[in-house]
Amino acid sequence: MTMDTDRIDDAVLALLHLTLHDQNRARKGFDGDVLGRLREKGMIDDPAGDSNSVALTGDGLQRSKKLFETMFTRQPEGQSKYPHIKVDLADLGDQLWPILRRVSYAMGDADVNEADIEQYKAEVKASSDPVGVSSRWVHVERRAD
Repeated sequence: MTMDTDRIDDAVLALLHLTLHDQNRARKGFDGDVLGRLREKGMIDDPAGDSNSVALTGDGLQRSKKLFETMFTRQPEGQSKYPHIKVDLADLGDQLWPILRRVSYAMGDADVNEADIEQYKAEVKASSDPVGVSSRWVHVERRAD
């Protein structure tokens, strides 16, 4: 199995958001290879040195916050993450794959970022309630017109 280093880098960047201090510094207690890749991507300044923290760049701060919100926050009960995306699932019952396909296509058509679409797919696959999971992501309609 091959590791997806981009996803690992995103997870670490999101976790750096947890330890932010002094406006743009975060504790650097992560793997040096990951921090090196984040530096190459322009997300952090050089992590080398005696300091226990690393400075995030402007782009790194923005991406860190967005990734943190995407990966580690929940929507308020009864509110979908993308309420402007309306998906009619009335004809699909509770069939996992057709629901997953229809919702992920609608998200793609609405220019939702790929990381969110993949997160949605993972949540649906891990759940026994694909409609419930979908309704946390998009506005689901379950009635026939």
